[in-house]
Amino acid sequence: MKKKKIDIKLIITYIILSVVAIVILFPLLVTVMSAFNGSNTLYSASLIPENFTLIGNFQRLFTETSYLRWYFNTFSVATITMVCGTFVVTIMGYVYSRLRFKYRRVSVLSLLLVQIIPAGSTLIALYAIAQSLGIYSSDNPVLLTYMFMILIYTTGAIPMNTLLMKGYYDSIPRDLDESAKIDGAGHLQIFKEIMLPLVKPMISVIALFSFMGPIGDVIMPNFLISSLSSDHKTLATGLIALIASPKDASFNLFAAGSILVAIPAVLLFYKLQRHIMGGLTSGGVKG
Repeated sequence: MKKKKIDIKLIITYIILSVVAIVILFPLLVTVMSAFNGSNTLYSASLIPENFTLIGNFQRLFTETSYLRWYFNTFSVATITMVCGTFVVTIMGYVYSRLRFKYRRVSVLSLLLVQIIPAGSTLIALYAIAQSLGIYSSDNPVLLTYMFMILIYTTGAIPMNTLLMKGYYDSIPRDLDESAKIDGAGHLQIFKEIMLPLVKPMISVIALFSFMGPIGDVIMPNFLISSLSSDHKTLATGLIALIASPKDASFNLFAAGSILVAIPAVLLFYKLQRHIMGGLTSGGVKG
């Protein structure tokens, strides 16, 4: 009987994957256990906390903080950003992929160059714009601040997402366009009836990225709404405020709030996962 040959490379691969899984899952496990820990601590001597509480921390989160308001603020911004960003990028990707116009190549290169510039370097310019709009004034409408924040999120994601969408459009055979043009279809009809159904996977990817961006962002909300009342905070800024003071930090409330934050993003990913897998594997076929 022949001895099975040991695949060293396969064993090393499994070891690396196991280490990566532990690194990723351990912080998540600590957060979950802290959310059900009755004691105000991030750590427990056992896997299941001694002072285990099923809903205690969540009740305190809703009664002692403005969590529901933070939730509404954040997901309103995320949803509007997702809709606006996906709409613009879907059209721009088609224009760059299928239309030929003057300075098209220069425009595409400009999108690439924009990605090289660190996002933090634009804060000074954004501050000047916000100051000129009166966002930091005491009588400033809160709606204006949120509209400005949505505009920043939407425009900031356009360059990279446009390139991703263009790459996906480029992977679609041009024979479909030519056949439709022979039948008398214009660009709008081709875009609506032929292209949109074919680019659904990449639209799902762009929508998910656009939705998740504002949820975990801390810099921009702190930059724009730090002076507003607690009811106008976002989830990231509100939760960080719970642990900002070492003496009065509420670690368990922070953990409970963090778990609830992930639920909409997980549900959206579950709903779109079939399209997302296709979009991620096909978006970089052509540039």
